[in-house]
Amino acid sequence: MNKTILKVRNIKKVYNNKTVIDVDYLAFQEGKIYAIVGPNGSGKTTLLNILNLLEKPDKGQIFFYGQEINNKLNLDIRRRMTLVGQDPFLFHSTVYDNIAYGLKVRAIPSKVQQNRIESALNMVGLPSFKDRKANQLSGGEAQRTVIARALAIKPEVLFLDEPTANIDQRHIDVVERIIKKINKEVRTTVIFTTHNLCQAYRLADEVVSFLEGKIIKQVPENLLRGEIKEENGLKWFEVTENIKFAIVSEKIGSVYISINPRDIILSYEQFQSSARNSFLGKIIKIIEQNHLVELEVDVGIPLVTIITRESFQKMNLNLGSKVYLTFKASVVKVY
Repeated sequence: MNKTILKVRNIKKVYNNKTVIDVDYLAFQEGKIYAIVGPNGSGKTTLLNILNLLEKPDKGQIFFYGQEINNKLNLDIRRRMTLVGQDPFLFHSTVYDNIAYGLKVRAIPSKVQQNRIESALNMVGLPSFKDRKANQLSGGEAQRTVIARALAIKPEVLFLDEPTANIDQRHIDVVERIIKKINKEVRTTVIFTTHNLCQAYRLADEVVSFLEGKIIKQVPENLLRGEIKEENGLKWFEVTENIKFAIVSEKIGSVYISINPRDIILSYEQFQSSARNSFLGKIIKIIEQNHLVELEVDVGIPLVTIITRESFQKMNLNLGSKVYLTFKASVVKVY
């Protein structure tokens, strides 16, 4: 059984009189990959900063291998963890010098530095890049370089904040393989944030869903923020000026909603039913998952639906296919 490497109890963080983190209990076991998912502004980055001891919670306890972290232990434990931020910062020097920085700060002998840097570059697939100038790197290469810099110090916990947010699809695939490789070969505990549920499920052993600073039990899909308004005795969730969903709710005002992809019916012709929500859109992404196929459809906003592989093949669907998405007001979950 894996040991618990990091856990928090009753942590709270408040900014400008607004509670941005409110977590009763959260634990991470060594050697696993964790994804923290949620929309922008849900508190994911603040949580990573607290876990990595870069920010102090206003209330609560943090434990590392069962030992409560206090001011005396803070620096020692911080050196055993590291965070790679969303926007990679690199010094105006070579890739080698950038990766060496954390090792020099820790007074690691130069021979050991060399071995660690070469090993880290191999891990991220950039063995020939050590003499490349940082300003000559693409966005994806820069991200891989900062991951190599983090790996060189051999952290027990590696935090990654939206590690693929600002890179192209080719490098997204590469970075995802690197995350798996780090965990498999070095057994580093990896905790990363993402708003991409597919990515979370592809990579993580466990997915933690975050919304407005709190952990929610179910991981919501098709998560949207908007306003609930009442018109002619009906409730409507307004996403944009042109897109609104009929919903069933007692709430009014600003909320989050989610729609289970399995509750959305996909068809070529407008589906004849009592469902009030029906939208014409275009397929913009297709992801095959064993016997199921996940389709992302642009109806003015992207919505995800899931159908069987058999239905997908029978309907002869492709990227760019125009389809209708239909769902009942009662399946829209309001938070």
